[in-house]
Amino acid sequence: MDLKSAAEGHERDGMVFKAVSLWKHVLKLEPNRTEIHERLASLYERMDLRPEAREHLESVAEHYVVLCDADALVRTLERIQVLESRNQAR
Repeated sequence: MDLKSAAEGHERDGMVFKAVSLWKHVLKLEPNRTEIHERLASLYERMDLRPEAREHLESVAEHYVVLCDADALVRTLERIQVLESRNQAR
C-alpha cells in the first residue's frame, strides 16, 4: 500500500491525525500537488487548527493565481475568509 492510499484509508476511517501525518509525508515528496494542500486544509479545519488550514489554502490560492483559474481562486479565497471570520468570532 502506498502513502496516498494509506492516507485516504485513515481519512475515510476517521483517523484524522494519522491521515494528516501521511499526507504531510506525501507533500514532502510532491510539494506542488494542490489537491494534497486542499486535503490537509480540510483535515486541519476538521481538527479546528485554522492557522494550519489557512497556510495550506494560501498555497492553493497561489497555485490558482499561476494557473489563472479565477473560479477556483475565488472558492479558495472564500474558504480563507470563512476561516478568518471563525477566528474573529472567538
